[in-house]
Amino acid sequence: MRIDLKIKILLALGIFVLPVLATGADIQISATVDRARVALNQTFVYTVEISGEKANDVGDPDIPDISAFSTYLGSSGTSQNIQIVNGKMSVSKSISFSYMTSKVGKFTIPPTQIKYGGTVYKTAPIDIEIVKEAASSQPQNRQQRSRPRSQSVEPEDVGDHIFLRPFISKKQVYVNEPVILSYKIYTAVTITSYGIRKQPSTAGFWAEEFDLGQQPKTHREMYKGREFLVAEIKKVALFPTDAGKKTIEPMVIECDVRIQNRRRSIFDSFFDDPFFGRTTRKSVASPSLNIEVLPLPEAGKPANFSGAVGNYSISATVDKNQVKTNEALAFKVRLAGTGNIKVLPEPEVKIPNDFEKYDPKVSENIKRSGNSVTGSKVMEYVLIPRFPGIQKIEPITYTYFDPAIKSYKKISTREIEITVEKGSEEFIVTGSGLSKEEVRLLGKDIRYIQKEIPEFRKIGAYYYRSPIYLFLLVLPMMILGSAVLYRRHLDKLSENVAYARSRKANQLAMNRLRKARRKLDDNTQKEFYAETSKALVGFLADKLNISAASIITDEVEEMMQARDIDPEVISQYLQCLQICDYQRFAPSTSSEEEMKRFYEQAKSAIIALEKAI
Repeated sequence: MRIDLKIKILLALGIFVLPVLATGADIQISATVDRARVALNQTFVYTVEISGEKANDVGDPDIPDISAFSTYLGSSGTSQNIQIVNGKMSVSKSISFSYMTSKVGKFTIPPTQIKYGGTVYKTAPIDIEIVKEAASSQPQNRQQRSRPRSQSVEPEDVGDHIFLRPFISKKQVYVNEPVILSYKIYTAVTITSYGIRKQPSTAGFWAEEFDLGQQPKTHREMYKGREFLVAEIKKVALFPTDAGKKTIEPMVIECDVRIQNRRRSIFDSFFDDPFFGRTTRKSVASPSLNIEVLPLPEAGKPANFSGAVGNYSISATVDKNQVKTNEALAFKVRLAGTGNIKVLPEPEVKIPNDFEKYDPKVSENIKRSGNSVTGSKVMEYVLIPRFPGIQKIEPITYTYFDPAIKSYKKISTREIEITVEKGSEEFIVTGSGLSKEEVRLLGKDIRYIQKEIPEFRKIGAYYYRSPIYLFLLVLPMMILGSAVLYRRHLDKLSENVAYARSRKANQLAMNRLRKARRKLDDNTQKEFYAETSKALVGFLADKLNISAASIITDEVEEMMQARDIDPEVISQYLQCLQICDYQRFAPSTSSEEEMKRFYEQAKSAIIALEKAI
């Protein structure tokens, strides 16, 4: 009995304990980097691989903090591989993380760990060396410098041939003084496309984006003894909102780079030939930037300082210098210059007490060009004089800080004199918030004693004898009759397919033409002619109650001749179809003006055929 009991205990351990131990031992974790030697301000990928039958049940790994020598750019994606061998499943999961180096030296990436089933698994530490400059994969002879795009590189060497450089106009500025920040991409390989993966952080700044157009302009530039193709892909004006040291985090872009592989043997694939090449995706990050923002000096700061920084001018005008009492006039104050126009505070305006002033209408005009942000801000006030006499609007003063001379400036407008003559005796009291157009209507909303004879109604006239009453009496029957006719029309459409298609043919064709009109662009001319062809063929198919797919261009003429259609209409319709076929399949181009003319021609052809059938 004791032997049987021991056997049962061992069997129970084998059934319940051993699978748990096997599950725990089934998890494996490892870490790798794509390059052990990386140049400063270049990116590298740190990959953690988790394998085992239960790898999918494991959570995300706790990656180590390596901010002392690199900047985290984000996850590069996750891949998974599942294999079943002899009935046993094996799962491998890889998680990649992108970093950009920030310090030169030899460093160690600490182990990454995961927790599963109460057990902690760790990777081995990885040594990485960050050097000041990347070693060139090819000698930089004169011939290669003159033809940078002809170089043949391996995917791991792409980082030596493409990088992102930030440029700033100043590293030390005052609060609200503009800093022009731009990013340029330098490349010695072919880039088929790119996209911004991570925008640079501009926390603590007011940003004004420059419009660089959809296609960046390129030029060639020598940099560190090599020739690169350079393109400016982002430009922004930054206005710091407070003092202190500011850090602009890196901008990250992803590029599709065309690689021309070296052929290693005659047995290599034909499509590995350098003439064809292949495309690889590369993440490129810019270095981070530090900007010192100085507070505005207290020495010499005026008591009425507006907070504006830059270089400005101010002017004030009125639309007329001679008005009558209770007549509105427009008073405009214009601030113009270089700086952050959008946040310019409004100047203090002092209006004589004999004027009634309304809240201003503010408009802005901002221009971003070169290395500056300029523009103007206009405040338009509506003023109403209440008493006659000579009224004067005092000069408006405005103070700002000019960073070019590091001092405060005071500007002012001229004094404005207005002659107010006696006008209407009516004194109108109004509330604020009215526009100039509304002010002109004041005094006209009160009606006094009627001076004209009102309309009289004949005694004994009854409403039920009026034409309006009779019309309203007949209207329900007219609506009912219309509903019956419309219902019969719908029943006919549902029962007679040919009739329904014929009735809706013109509407469907016009809808297709409107869709084609939205393709009126040089880049979508093929789609434009394809949609126009669908409209032409679809209209004829609906009118003849046949399938559009079965219509052959050569048979269209016979179909229309069989219905005794005017030969001129047939010729116009066939010409449109031939132009569509030619433009869709021939390597030709049409201008936008030519496509507009053809659009009207196709529309006229459909209308003419609609009348003929």
